[in-house]
Amino acid sequence: MTLTRNPVNSAFNISPNRIIPILVGLFVLGAILRTLDIGQPIGVDNLLSWRETDIGSIARNFDREGMNLFYPRIDWRGDGKGYVEMEFPLYPWLIAVLYKLFGYHEIFGRLLSYSFSLGAMAVFFLLARYLLPPVGTVFAALFFVLSPLAIKISNSLQPEGLMFLCYLLAAYAFIRWLDDNSWKHYGLALFATTLCILAKAPAAHIGLFFALLVLKEKGPIAFRQIRLWAFAIVALLPGILWYKHAQHLWLTYGNSLGVSNENHVAGLKLFTQPSLIRGIFYIDILHVWMPTGLIICAIGILVARSEKAAIYSLYWLLPIFVFYLAIAYTTSAAWAIYYHIFSVPPVALLIGLGVEALIAINWGKNLTRDWLPQMNTPVVVLAVLCLCATFLFPALQIYQSTAEGAKDMEKLYQCAQEFKPAIPDNVLIATTAPGIFKEGRPVASNVPYMFYWLDRKGFNLFAENQSLKGVIELSKRGARYFIAEKGYFKGKPDFESDLRRTFPAIRECQQAVMFELTPKLKK
Repeated sequence: MTLTRNPVNSAFNISPNRIIPILVGLFVLGAILRTLDIGQPIGVDNLLSWRETDIGSIARNFDREGMNLFYPRIDWRGDGKGYVEMEFPLYPWLIAVLYKLFGYHEIFGRLLSYSFSLGAMAVFFLLARYLLPPVGTVFAALFFVLSPLAIKISNSLQPEGLMFLCYLLAAYAFIRWLDDNSWKHYGLALFATTLCILAKAPAAHIGLFFALLVLKEKGPIAFRQIRLWAFAIVALLPGILWYKHAQHLWLTYGNSLGVSNENHVAGLKLFTQPSLIRGIFYIDILHVWMPTGLIICAIGILVARSEKAAIYSLYWLLPIFVFYLAIAYTTSAAWAIYYHIFSVPPVALLIGLGVEALIAINWGKNLTRDWLPQMNTPVVVLAVLCLCATFLFPALQIYQSTAEGAKDMEKLYQCAQEFKPAIPDNVLIATTAPGIFKEGRPVASNVPYMFYWLDRKGFNLFAENQSLKGVIELSKRGARYFIAEKGYFKGKPDFESDLRRTFPAIRECQQAVMFELTPKLKK
């Protein structure tokens, strides 16, 4: 069945003149929802703490130690210079620019992410309106506005906000270019694709999406066009050059934000560890599809599978899930839910298509319905209930996230505020951190939040080295204070007793204890 782009004769009519005010209203709603927790301190979110405080410290170090965009620095640098391997650090650099212009205020980073999220909403509205009839556009936009995952990253200190804006802009411009062949949309798609790959390397899977679209719309002969090959080369080259430089920083200084010091690829274990695939689908269904949205999407695909919105969304989801499977160690982990932000746009389009199809089934009079299956009342009622649940579920998730907040990290943050006055300026500290291996594979275990909150540089003491000897070794390298989270003492009673017997505990709270490492240990 082909869905008409003109309003059907029903109570759900939305004329072209009315759709703009409705979308503006949804945009305002989304803008309000995206202000949730915008004023909270950096790093108190349980899931995003390590990422936020890394970005916060890199931005602060740009401001204080030099604005060279190509040499980002972290705080957990030990006694080194702190140059770190990471994605292209445009986002923290822009935060530092705001610090230079207006002074150091933590909220600038969140406001910058917030502005990116508003841009992403606007671009998605354009994309939905281009691919969907009016009713579908409204419901796709509503789903996108209410997406808990999109709201989650909307004001967090992480590069996903910039990446997501560019990712959506690239998809929209490329689809428009396929239709009108204009240099304007070609250039916009090229710029946005290049920047989204620089902002976050996993976004490179969008290239497979583009290849599938070209194959569908133009056929294999299109790959002979010089413009397509120029697009691919120009879009990928800056990212390749940056990540090559970033790898040099890793090899020279030994610091990485999880690029080279963690194994993300599951390989053959993807087939021997079902928990990896289960984790991927659990996160995507719970945090993206909502999960009754699966039924609404299925209705859209079944009833209107020939529509561009259906075809393009399925083509889009294919490379996304290939990417999820390729780095299953990461995308199946509970802490990495923000990696699944890629699924939100195509799922939102399918939701809009499903709603449009539901309305067409019941009220359509001028539609082509030669093969359309007859749906009895119970089936329609079930679909409507699923639709209601699809939009109620994200609202509940948003409420839960706001109500529960990040109580555990907030307590640790308060400990840091109590410890900070006892630490002199410009001294090195050490903190506890998880192990650098998990199930025999390397993982990025650096814990940055205490360094950021205390505004100090220093060392992470990983689980494998958490002993009196390990602490003494760090004291010999210049560490003057050791902050131990009490959770790391579990299973290591000797470690705690040795520390308390050897060093004075000068500050203590429910979650952590701070020891002063006396200079005499250097002798």
